[in-house]
Amino acid sequence: MSYRNQTRGGYRHHTDPTSSGYYKGSQNVRYRTRGGPSGRGRGNRRPTDDVDSLTVSISDNLTTDTSVRNFRGRVVNSTHRGGGGFGGPRPVGLFNKHTNQSQARQNQTGWWRVSIPKAGHIGKDRVMSILKVHTSRQFQPYHYFIDRDTNMGVFFVNSREEADMLKRANGKLSAQNSETLSIMVGRAAFPAPYLDEDLIRHFRDFIRTRYDMNTNALNLSNLADDEALSAVGIYPQLNKQQFVRDLINIINDNIPMTRFLDLSQNSITNLYEFRNLKLPHLEQLNLSLNQLRAVDELQYLKNLPLLSNLYLRENVLQQSSKNNDDLISAIRQKLPQLKRLDDNELPPTIRFATDIDIIQLPKSKPHYVPEELQSFLGRFIQEYYQLFDIRGRDSLHSCYHEKCMFSLCIATPPDSCGIQTRQYKYGPQIYDSRNLQKVVNDSKRLELLKYGKQTVLDYLRIKFPTTKHDPNSFHVDVISSSGSTAIFTINGLYKEIDAVGGSIRCFQRTFTMVQSANGVHIICDHLLVVNATNDQVVKMNKSVAPPPSAQTSQPSSSQIPQSMSMDQHQLSIQNQDPNRQQMILKFSTESGMNQHFSTLCLEEHNWDYNKAAQVFTQLQNENKIPSAAFIKS
Repeated sequence: MSYRNQTRGGYRHHTDPTSSGYYKGSQNVRYRTRGGPSGRGRGNRRPTDDVDSLTVSISDNLTTDTSVRNFRGRVVNSTHRGGGGFGGPRPVGLFNKHTNQSQARQNQTGWWRVSIPKAGHIGKDRVMSILKVHTSRQFQPYHYFIDRDTNMGVFFVNSREEADMLKRANGKLSAQNSETLSIMVGRAAFPAPYLDEDLIRHFRDFIRTRYDMNTNALNLSNLADDEALSAVGIYPQLNKQQFVRDLINIINDNIPMTRFLDLSQNSITNLYEFRNLKLPHLEQLNLSLNQLRAVDELQYLKNLPLLSNLYLRENVLQQSSKNNDDLISAIRQKLPQLKRLDDNELPPTIRFATDIDIIQLPKSKPHYVPEELQSFLGRFIQEYYQLFDIRGRDSLHSCYHEKCMFSLCIATPPDSCGIQTRQYKYGPQIYDSRNLQKVVNDSKRLELLKYGKQTVLDYLRIKFPTTKHDPNSFHVDVISSSGSTAIFTINGLYKEIDAVGGSIRCFQRTFTMVQSANGVHIICDHLLVVNATNDQVVKMNKSVAPPPSAQTSQPSSSQIPQSMSMDQHQLSIQNQDPNRQQMILKFSTESGMNQHFSTLCLEEHNWDYNKAAQVFTQLQNENKIPSAAFIKS
């Protein structure tokens, strides 16, 4: 054992527990101190210590009374360091007769920890029977348990003679299969609060005797002085996490209906393990006469919804508080459901009016567009999405500024929102998303930003899926409009025509537009896309589905004729006059159809360009134009 782990009371391991419940009364003088009756031991400052670790083995040439105390009260082990010299053992002559007598009495009392490897494998009761039968004198073991991790048997004795006797028996007692018992003895501050299965059973039965079924009250105050527990070798220490953890598990499993819980006078230093206390009916909790230092410990009681009465008298946090009002305010911030503190009615909570009265906010409008912009935005949105939904999107060239920007963001609604969303796949489109939660690299974000008219149009024509928007789902809100600039958003639904299953997306698109000498152009286009919800999918399908009569009717004269072959139309185009050829090329460019179907549409309407364009837009919105019309040779 290293020198630094020695204390005023004798040898101890650095993980040995500290006596907590035995400092209080004079009737327990024998247990009040860490190393003996002098009462000069220093308390353990680590309230979150769990169970003792393995004890230190003492070799045969050591006895348990080799510690002497120097004139400063420091323990010096006469056999730990080598021969004499500076730093070696001090001769006994340095002490007077009174000091030697006091030290002798000190070594007669205290606690020793006895550890027996493989005791769990051999058998807990069998090991104890062997020890009691084959030792030279009877001894009293305290708190005998089997360590859950090491399978080692551990118990404590409070007599130097008993500790010496057990140490001398090391390797001399046969257990089974000619195997001898290894017995390790070391000084301990106090019996460790460790419960194996046997002790947990005794402790559970004890707790039931402290429960009043008539009032649902559980009285667990001053457990350290209860003789019924010490009789079975249980020494409660509620400032140790492992012991509190076992206690809370027993309460949760056996007495969950508790309404009044008394844990006063138990030297509780923290409430961390109480976060697992599951008592939904608990109304009153008594934590008086403990060692709670900080109000923050009360946050671990938030899982007790009906807790209304709390006792905290004679805790460190109350003694150190200068202003009682500030203390009450801090406590109520942690436990707002409290109504009484130490039997004192708490004053009403000061709240804002919004906390008391429910204010009905005015209903928002489905959209907001200033009157002076309604006509312009209505025409722009209608024409823009007619061009956007044309395969090829070549006609969008006139809508964008030369220095425009385009940004795509694909988002996934969180599972916690509780809304069922269709899980349509995005495919390669996901790699162009600038979602700030996904793309954390600034260089990558900048790279994904489309800048310049040609770059934006190339992306929309080539990489963005062919769409069919639902105008009935549009909601428009103008964010800002001043002078020659307008910023507005459009929310709605669209369907990807070429996608398997017809993926339906919900979108929000924000446009920034400026007016120049050549007209109004888009300078910033930000598109946010998410998968549509189940309700939106149903609504979209109903909105875009053609009526039953249209599905069964024969093509009308307004539909595009398809009776002529491609070769015949090529010859027809070549035979047209230059003005009609130019009209065909223009119609093909703006509609996205090939020249063959563009010629058919114009011929069907007697080369009336505006009428042909109007019919084309109507048929395109009704999804009645065959896909072959957009295949260009």
